Amino acid sequence: LRMAAAAKYAQEGGGGDEAERPLKVCAEAGRKCVRQIHQHPILSDEWLQLVDSLKQLTRLVQLEGRMPANAKVAEVHGRNLETPGTLWDQEAHENAIRILVEEAKVNLCLRMMNDFKVWQYNPTDMKQSVENCMKTYDLSQVNIEQKCRQFEEYLGQLLWRAFAHVETLQLMDIPLLIDHCGLVLQHVDATRAAGLECSSSKLEQEVLVMYYVSSLFKHAEALNNGELLAKAREVRLLPLVISHVSRHAAAEYPEKISVEVAAGLAALADNEDFQTDWRSFFEGPEQMAAFLALQESFVAPIISADPDKRRALRPLLDLFSKVQRAM
Repeated sequence: LRMAAAAKYAQEGGGGDEAERPLKVCAEAGRKCVRQIHQHPILSDEWLQLVDSLKQLTRLVQLEGRMPANAKVAEVHGRNLETPGTLWDQEAHENAIRILVEEAKVNLCLRMMNDFKVWQYNPTDMKQSVENCMKTYDLSQVNIEQKCRQFEEYLGQLLWRAFAHVETLQLMDIPLLIDHCGLVLQHVDATRAAGLECSSSKLEQEVLVMYYVSSLFKHAEALNNGELLAKAREVRLLPLVISHVSRHAAAEYPEKISVEVAAGLAALADNEDFQTDWRSFFEGPEQMAAFLALQESFVAPIISADPDKRRALRPLLDLFSKVQRAM
């Protein structure tokens, strides 16, 4: 891993190769943006300026995503070629996310997002803050709403990309992450049953937390599995996920998120600790019936569109059978 990481750093440094210069520029710009991330009162002058840094960092992530893979990394001695690699030795370019992790900013970003959603879900506090901001900075309500939307979408995407890597999750405040997902999903369950009310980009937390949950389920056994599952049970994470999928997947999920959520549920079903106590995650026969309904409404269309996914989703299909027998 050290050799692979060294190769990655050498690439960031440019190594005199003109073809790698864009990577060096991206890395330098990314580190500058990351170091500007600090927690500020929502709608303060510093907070408004932070949105611009998050915007630039998100664009760097998107730019890196369009760069061709670095085939040289696969040649590094000692790298496990059976895995996609880590942030430090993968072929994909994710310098901006790697720097976010190295600078110990991911937990801070999660706290900032959680504070923002708590504030947003409190209409009284939000209204007062917006009015104060309009008076103090001579901004219109439309300008302020745009800044809030940008903050949520840019920061949400950075967290999404970071949480895709188990090495990021291993450094995270997992209870806070689960609490945050629970907060958002409970809000959706209580106030948005008829529709998510998200923009066409589907980058609000009311959608993106489903990626976060999927990553947690996928990597649980590489984390503190017992505590993670206990916290998930406490927050009612699985019932909230079932409700979210049941109400919104068919009409409001982009195809990519459907596939990701199904993969996350399959990983949970394949989790040995979950298998030994799966009944405790369901709140009685009604909840189990709601879960079983997902086989036809949610999972079957995914397999129909791509039969090759049946194998990866086999643990979830087996769980459907197990729950059916227990009814």
